[in-house]
Parts: sequence; structure tokens; C-alpha cells
Amino acid sequence: MTGLLGGTFDPPHYGHLVLALEACYKFNLEQVLLVPSRFPPHKPERMISPFSNRFEMTELAAADSPELTVADLEPSDGPSWTVNLVEKLRDMGMKLCFIMGTDSLKDLHTWKDPREISMMAKIVAGVRPGYEPESIDPKYVSMVETFEIPGMCISSSDLRDRFARELNTRYLVPESVRNYIRENGLYVRGKGC
Repeated sequence: MTGLLGGTFDPPHYGHLVLALEACYKFNLEQVLLVPSRFPPHKPERMISPFSNRFEMTELAAADSPELTVADLEPSDGPSWTVNLVEKLRDMGMKLCFIMGTDSLKDLHTWKDPREISMMAKIVAGVRPGYEPESIDPKYVSMVETFEIPGMCISSSDLRDRFARELNTRYLVPESVRNYIRENGLYVRGKGC
């Protein structure tokens, strides 16, 4: 079975990597595909970094983990719907384990065809601090298998703010990603995000 973890990855951080690797070992997955979303449909209210930057940062973040493969699988001409990606991979013969955090699970009701996703792939959700399954609509919790991950309160939005305000980001993202962000001037106040 192949794991699939999609996301904006703006920027990718240790929380993403731990979630992917914990799922890989817990569910005995052959590999986990990290798929940066080209046009995230749930993020139109804010600017996001260019896809090429997010893809490169995700490759850098995953470079030390042979279990993780970064894949460009999103359409280049419109919104990235998870249900379409899962269907595409299933039609290619892949047996999928769709990985998410419980922070994303709380928003599952806003996704396009969440029931369809659950019929085409096993959905698993790593429990993140502050997003315990008891606080989420039971009808969505019933669609997934939850699993414990080490408690890491790291979020991409907080990291963007930390980079913009020149606060500490060490040990929150891989050093290669920190260097990439600095070299490319990402998250600087008044510039994009």
C-alpha cells in the first residue's frame, strides 16, 4: 500500500515529515508520496508561495528519508481536488492510504466528495495537539482510523510569520529548507506571504 500526504507545504516542516513517517511505519506502507498542491482550493483567501518553490522545499525536506517521495501529480490548470487525485492513482492500480492530521480532519466536511475519498482509499489521521478526535464531528471521525503521533505544535502559518518577523525557526524545519527560504527571500514582510 502507498501512502499519500497532500498539502500546500508552504513551508514543509517537521510536523509534516513526522506525520508521514509515523503513518509509513504504523500502517506498513511501501512508501509515502508527498504531493504539494498546485492550486489549493481551500486557500484562496491568502497568497501562497509559487508552486515551484513549495515543490523544491518539499524535496529538500524529504531528501534524507528514503520512505518519502515528492511527486508532482496535480493538474496545472485548475484547483487541486483530493478526490480527483485519489481516483487518478487508484485507476493507475495503486492501493492507497490517504494520510492527514486531525487538524485537517476537522475541515473534511468542506472537501469535495469526502465519502468518495473514503471509498477509494483508507484514510488515516494523526492526532495533533488541540485537535483530539472527540472535538471533531463523529460522522467524519468514523471515516478514518486515527493514530498517535509525537505532539508537535508546528504549523506552516506560524512558520511564515516567524520567518517574516525574523524569529527562531531552527529545529522547526529542516536546515536545508531554512536556507532555501532565506536564499529565495520567501516570507519576507511585504513580499508575497
